Amino acid sequence: MASGPASRAFPEIPGIVRIHHVGIVVRDAEAAAETYRRALRVEPMAFEDYRGTAKVAFLRAGETLLELIEPLTDDGPWAAALRERGEGAHHFALEVIDLRAAVATLSASGIGFLDPQPSRGTGNTLSVFLDPSGTGGTLIELVQQIQVRGGP
Repeated sequence: MASGPASRAFPEIPGIVRIHHVGIVVRDAEAAAETYRRALRVEPMAFEDYRGTAKVAFLRAGETLLELIEPLTDDGPWAAALRERGEGAHHFALEVIDLRAAVATLSASGIGFLDPQPSRGTGNTLSVFLDPSGTGGTLIELVQQIQVRGGP
């Protein structure tokens, strides 16, 4: 049986709704979106400039989004992943009802975060990333949709 941080009992994350998205690092988000459209018949929903650090294309695959991430700078985690591993899967995200409650539950169980403070993520979400050293090496993001309220 395995031992170490990844082998401890992983607590139940409260309020999981679904797999929200799979983050895929690509060299060119528009070209990759076109490839996915042709190959999988999934249409791009939106393109987003994320803080000047990445161009992100969103494609819907059933109830899950494909998040194609093109790094726009040479620093940062997406550029590093592209250099070290090439194009491909980077992380997956679970949507939760209450991000702060999920963070509190996981923190109390000893699960670490890259940064436990939720921040504005892509696609109108708040998000945190779990420290992969506590998840068997898998980068997992927790997201909560930001509710946009219409005005008069």
